[in-house]
Amino acid sequence: MIAEFGLFGFTLLDPWFLLAAPLFVLATWLRAATRRVALPTASVQLFADLPRTMRQRVAWVPLALKLLAGLSLSLALARPVQRDVIPLREEGIDIVIVVDASSSMLQEDMRASDTYRRMDAARDRAMEFAAARKHDRVGLVAFGRYAELRCPPTLDENALAAFLRVLDTLPRGSEFDATAIGTALAKAVQVLDGSDAKSKVVVFLSDGENNVHDIEPEDAAKLAKDKGIRVHTIGLGHGLQHAGGFRELAFAELKLIAETTGGEFFPARSDADLAAVYIRIDEMETTEREDPRYRTADHFAWPLGIGLLLMLLAVLFEALVVRRVP
Repeated sequence: MIAEFGLFGFTLLDPWFLLAAPLFVLATWLRAATRRVALPTASVQLFADLPRTMRQRVAWVPLALKLLAGLSLSLALARPVQRDVIPLREEGIDIVIVVDASSSMLQEDMRASDTYRRMDAARDRAMEFAAARKHDRVGLVAFGRYAELRCPPTLDENALAAFLRVLDTLPRGSEFDATAIGTALAKAVQVLDGSDAKSKVVVFLSDGENNVHDIEPEDAAKLAKDKGIRVHTIGLGHGLQHAGGFRELAFAELKLIAETTGGEFFPARSDADLAAVYIRIDEMETTEREDPRYRTADHFAWPLGIGLLLMLLAVLFEALVVRRVP
């Protein structure tokens, strides 16, 4: 097992060589504390009043250079390296969230305690889901009588969140207020058709039944299956409201779409149910990812070169400037 140690952004592969540094310091101190005489003499008192020469003033330089050289060489032997993370090619998923924007989504039946509309729940939970998909591109399609691509699949969660925040229902009774489930699914398939993602998924949310027959839901489901697109469908709310209350919906078309494409159908009668559905879909739609990999770059050459240069300077300084006589 290789011991590793971090230092100033570098990793030392053999940090044990740094133990030589205190030995260099100790040897330098002992050498400096032990005076050597150039020539044996009975007494040096005769020279006590003589001024110090330049050579005497710089006599400490070779020893200091040798100390620095030793420290640099011990650092070089410790093998400093830098590790850069190699970007992984993520095998992510392209996801298109399809949200029913018909006026029935105005219904305030998602929370018992307050006036929380179906559209509010659909918007808020979709934002949470998209924010959790860090490595996946997520897009948005809204539909009523027609389907509209609001945001193409993107990794920019802030951009998608901006489109989701302004998502709202169509005006009640307008010519665009309808539920074109087949048309909306066909639009999502068209968006994902050009994707090169490993997996393509549609999360389709509606609180009603198809009432526009330009493209039937079963035909759109077959198209999605042929393109290798899996569709998870969510039936939202308690049903359609009428004078006597709510009419329960079987969500037969949504169930058919999920079954045809290999996805799952989820009923969500409340905001809490919808949050749990998105958690379940998030768990289902995962891809295996590699552990981070690193590129190692050795940086021992600099301390090695500096150490050798300092050692050479110490020898030359001692021989040419100080010129000690053994």
